[in-house]
Amino acid sequence: MKRWYAIYCKPREDERAELHLDHQAFEVFRPKHRVRRKRRGAMTTLIESLFPRYLFIHLDDVSQNWAPIRSTRGVAGMVRWGDHVPPVPEPVIDCLRRNVDEVGCIPTPQADYQKGDRLVIQEGAFAGHEGLFYGRRGEDRVMLLLEVMKQPQTMVFPEASVARG
Repeated sequence: MKRWYAIYCKPREDERAELHLDHQAFEVFRPKHRVRRKRRGAMTTLIESLFPRYLFIHLDDVSQNWAPIRSTRGVAGMVRWGDHVPPVPEPVIDCLRRNVDEVGCIPTPQADYQKGDRLVIQEGAFAGHEGLFYGRRGEDRVMLLLEVMKQPQTMVFPEASVARG
């Protein structure tokens, strides 16, 4: 009977492990998500593993040879509890697989700010100041209502530079 198992990968080599296991005709699943990160001063969207250093493999525990998995590039080993390799519950994998898009990414919802929510600016010239959420400007920018020199001002900030207060 085929079941899903978790594989622990070497640091930053889960993509390599996935590729090499796939070339060996193993059924592999590595859920990913999009992350906004600052690179060279600009915000960019990267695709990263949802579970860094882990991926899932579909194996038959009776008829399939597991030995090549240990020596696959990028693989550190199977996730174990002592000598036992526990299967990952099928509903967990089913739920993850149902929710991935065409690239294998799980959609990450935007922060659910409501008009009037108090936010704190985390970086930049206004770091430490509080403002009220006013709306969105594009995909990754938010408008805040700030009090500047005793006057209300609407200002736009990168969403990554604000947090709930």
